[in-house]
Amino acid sequence: MEIRMLTRFDGTEAGAWYEAWHEGSAAERHSALVTAKNTELRSLADNGTNPNRHREAWGAWDGGLCIGGMLVEWARQENLHRAEIGIAVPVAHRGRGIGAALWDSGSQLVTSAGRTTVSVEVHVPRGRSLGDWPGGRFAAARGFTSGLAEDRLVLDLPAPAQVLDAHERPAAGYQTHSWHGPMPADWLPVLARLTGEMAADVPTGDLDVEAAAWNAERVGTNQERLSRIGYALVTTVITTAAGEPAGYTQLLVESDGVHVHQDDTYVRRVHRGHRLGGLAKARNLRELVAHHPGARHVHTWTAESNAAMQAINERFGFRPVETSHSMETSLR
Repeated sequence: MEIRMLTRFDGTEAGAWYEAWHEGSAAERHSALVTAKNTELRSLADNGTNPNRHREAWGAWDGGLCIGGMLVEWARQENLHRAEIGIAVPVAHRGRGIGAALWDSGSQLVTSAGRTTVSVEVHVPRGRSLGDWPGGRFAAARGFTSGLAEDRLVLDLPAPAQVLDAHERPAAGYQTHSWHGPMPADWLPVLARLTGEMAADVPTGDLDVEAAAWNAERVGTNQERLSRIGYALVTTVITTAAGEPAGYTQLLVESDGVHVHQDDTYVRRVHRGHRLGGLAKARNLRELVAHHPGARHVHTWTAESNAAMQAINERFGFRPVETSHSMETSLR
């Protein structure tokens, strides 16, 4: 077995790496969301121009056969003590020490980069526990503990018209504004303000993580990059009649056109209690269906402690399919 980094992101080797990564990531999970092939490989190829994150793909190889995949990444602007490692081994190749070999290589890599805290995501299907799920056992054996548990929920499209109608009623004193793709430059400061507030407000449990700082330039660069690597963006911002930002939501459509990430939904505290979260989601879902009729599944993650968003998601018809654990360990 040879562990080596992927250096070309087209051709046979890149395809073999992605197939192993996808198969191992999706195994035994319901409605698993794994980044589409074109988007994942474009993101890796675009690593040099990514201002936010450094990303590398590694594979375990048996001759020309990829028998396991790994993604290693870390932030470039904040959380400079942290790194993330994802490991996926297809079921047919498990039990051979492949995951352990990838972990050894990945942990050495992030240590050499000066990172002392490593996080992993473990997705546990409903009805299973972290302790009896293979990924949970693997992480626990390496000292990881769960710092935040979120429900992963799925909404099958199209959403019933009556549900959208019930939530899309205009709220007195508020307006909605929607865009497809990168937003106009004059709106970027508005979204940066909202994004920064959400980053500071979102539940982080016991994770050793600091909120990202967002400004208009960073938001604009991020939107342009997401579009370049294959995501379609659908964004709705809510303002008061006087133009004050009140909240927003954003969807990211995978390059396969079928799966959609619910990226953010946020309402500023002073504007809560007016059903603006439901209004933003309904408007954005309406825009999604109109411009991406092939979309079939919207995926979202909501902390178990976030009762307000849990209630909104339930009203829209999102159903929980698994619990996503953000787990951490220290390499000191």
